Amino acid sequence: MTADSSAPQRTANVIGLGLIGGSIALGLRQRGWVVHGDDTSVATADTAVRREIIHHIGLAPDAEITFVAVPVLAVTHQVKRALSETTGAVTDVGSVKAAVCTECDNPRFVGGHPMAGSELDGLDGVAPEMFNGAVWVLTPVAHADDQTLADVSAVVRSLGAEVVALS
Repeated sequence: MTADSSAPQRTANVIGLGLIGGSIALGLRQRGWVVHGDDTSVATADTAVRREIIHHIGLAPDAEITFVAVPVLAVTHQVKRALSETTGAVTDVGSVKAAVCTECDNPRFVGGHPMAGSELDGLDGVAPEMFNGAVWVLTPVAHADDQTLADVSAVVRSLGAEVVALS
C-alpha cells in the first residue's frame, strides 16, 4: 500500500524494535507513514534502517503517535520518556497494564496490548500482517482524552487489528 501524495505525511515513533515493535514499524511504513525507531541496541536500530523497517533512528518530537514496545519492566520509564519528548499520542504494547496505567495517567497516553506474536524473535520475525484479525486491547487511563483514544484506535485498526477497550 502506498501513501496518497496529496495527503499530509504521517509520522510515528516506535521505541523497541523487537518482534512486535518492528512489526508495527513495518506495518505503518507500508501504509505510507514515516517511521522513526529507537532501541537500546544500536545494532538493532541500524539493522531496522538497513532492512527498511524504519526510516530514521531516534524519536521525532512531533510524531502523531509513539508506540512503546519494550520489556515490561521498562515500559513505564519509556512511556514517561515518550510523553516528555514528543507531542502526540503515546501507547504501549506491554502485557501488564496496572503499573503503567497508574503511573502514566496522562491525557495523551492509552495503554494497549496486541494479542499477536510469532515463534520467531526480534527483527527476524517482523511481519507487517501480524496484527490482521488480532484483538488489540486498549486500556485508557482515567484522564485519557477521548480524541486520543479514537486516534490510537484508528491507527491500530489500520494495522488490521480489532480494537477492544477495557479498563
